[in-house]
Amino acid sequence: MRNVGFFDIRDRFRTGIAEMSHRWGWYLLLGIVLIVIGLFAASYAYYATLASVIVLGWILLFEGVTMGVLSFTIGRWSGFLMSMATGILSIITGLMLLRSPLAGATVLTLLIASFLLVTGIFRAISSIVMQFPNWGWSLFSGIVAILLGLSLAAGWPTISLWFLGFFVGIDLIVDGFSWVMFALSVRGLRRLGVREERERPRAA
Repeated sequence: MRNVGFFDIRDRFRTGIAEMSHRWGWYLLLGIVLIVIGLFAASYAYYATLASVIVLGWILLFEGVTMGVLSFTIGRWSGFLMSMATGILSIITGLMLLRSPLAGATVLTLLIASFLLVTGIFRAISSIVMQFPNWGWSLFSGIVAILLGLSLAAGWPTISLWFLGFFVGIDLIVDGFSWVMFALSVRGLRRLGVREERERPRAA
């Protein structure tokens, strides 16, 4: 028996692809940017890892300070202590990452491994279900992300810092390449649509 909901979602998705064909250049730009960032991260893996830890530390520090300040503006709300405690915890965690980015990289490695596994599974499943133009590249990107996540998890916590940055760079390159292929496919759909529009008056 045909699954109506499944095919409706796929048909709706393909209709959306045709409607956004005039924006293919933005998807191409996104793919190129991801590839460039991935090449940089893979080439300077050690510094990419340190940069990731430092950026995360500053984000947590900013979040903690913001929540601490906002906690004083909520008056007698019962969540005051919870908000203040969350802010203090974020500040402490951020300061620890900024003070010892190498030690924080161990935790970050596990987080990135989990992220790669989740996003890889999502890419693989969504590409199979939706089957958008050149969906095979997206499926390949998801498989690569899954393999990278499993490799990072298997080597944790003794895995070297350059390996972490290198793996993240490879994932960005593959993901960027899949976006480039998607953009080129959408561009092809647009050209096909324009050609059909031009040929319609002749056929009439």
